Amino acid sequence: MRGFLRIWKKFDLEEVEKHLIVVGELSSECYACHHLGLDARDAVCPQCGAAFKYMGFRRHLTMNYLQKLNDELPHMTFIDFEDFKKVRGKRDARRLLDM
Repeated sequence: MRGFLRIWKKFDLEEVEKHLIVVGELSSECYACHHLGLDARDAVCPQCGAAFKYMGFRRHLTMNYLQKLNDELPHMTFIDFEDFKKVRGKRDARRLLDM
């Protein structure tokens, strides 16, 4: 039997920010330019041209939905969007303190 496990890996935040699609309940958003109305299966943002490599979720995530996306988008790296926001917030706070 195969299943999904949550793992921790260091990523370059700027790289993720430039190539992240965030999936919501009704539509998705390009994190780089915040263009709304995308389909989760879009490979590129029509507004800024960002190629999506990473996918985060604002919506409730079921394993069936995740499996379906994984089957359709095997090249995509799924990230925990809450973890991403926390790390990004810490980075931004450090930048403010260093000013």
